Amino acid sequence: MKKINFFLVLFLILFVFSGCSPKKINPCNTSNKIADKIYNDYKNKIVCFKTIDSYDLDYLNSKDLIIFGHLTYPKIKKETYNAIILSHGSGGIRRYHEKYVNLLNDNGYVVFQIDHYTARNIKYDKTFSKVSGITFMNDSFKALKLLKTNPAINKIAYIGWSQGGVGPILSHFKPITAAVNNDEDIFDASIAIYPYCGFTFPDNTPTHTPLLMITGNADELTPERACRNLFSKFFKNKNKIFHTSLPNAHHGFDNPFLYFGFTFEKLPSLNIINKNCTLTISNAGKIITLNNEEVTTPKASEKFLHRCSAKGVTVKYNAQATKKSQNIILNFLSRVFK
Repeated sequence: MKKINFFLVLFLILFVFSGCSPKKINPCNTSNKIADKIYNDYKNKIVCFKTIDSYDLDYLNSKDLIIFGHLTYPKIKKETYNAIILSHGSGGIRRYHEKYVNLLNDNGYVVFQIDHYTARNIKYDKTFSKVSGITFMNDSFKALKLLKTNPAINKIAYIGWSQGGVGPILSHFKPITAAVNNDEDIFDASIAIYPYCGFTFPDNTPTHTPLLMITGNADELTPERACRNLFSKFFKNKNKIFHTSLPNAHHGFDNPFLYFGFTFEKLPSLNIINKNCTLTISNAGKIITLNNEEVTTPKASEKFLHRCSAKGVTVKYNAQATKKSQNIILNFLSRVFK
């Protein structure tokens, strides 16, 4: 495994998390109209839509923001489809996400891939604190509401990676969806891929539709122990939560750019689990620790990450884990969409 010294960290971060891509242009700043409805024209396109730009679920001082997503259809036209909303991680939309778009389209799903970053002038977030996983979730629920305006779309699932996997997990719990939109719109299924699982709720918290968590047992950035804890706490709750652990799989196991593996000595390994390092949502919608410390700003989040992590993370591609996870995803969607 390659070990990266301090002077190369920033350079490798640029390549690994941003893929050396050119600066993205926000298409919503040009001639694209802001959509409040999706028409059934079977055209692949960029869709600009309104979201609420909030770090948590306390929307009192939050502002609206126009972001966009890439809407793609299967090649074979049908009268109705099921759809998948995709939420990237802290590195933004990367080339390997396109493989998932193609995989899902080829299996008959409409895909709406959200770009959470461009409108916020973020290229990648190596601090994991510029926005929160709940920021991504807020965007995804607005996308859900938009997709539901298309009469050709039936059920809708939510897939997220890493920080983008926080939303699929939280959307499983009814108090969260009640805070987001009074349960007016909910996902029919959710999948979190090597997510941050450091949230918890009381044992009797009611849940929604099925949630699948896919983790790697060698993940150091977001260790799977927190996901195991979450699964153990709620697996008896109407059998709606599922967990698959992939052997020898690191964080980013599905990203071929990490083929040789890299070790980043400065990145946080979120391996500390205690009341100071476990999050929940307050009645006011704020992110708090179990000791009632608010984590509602980038600065507070950086402090939390510093306290709740050790330094040093290895990320590595694993072709076998990638193939297995993709098969698991397709089987899960096929089962829950029956």
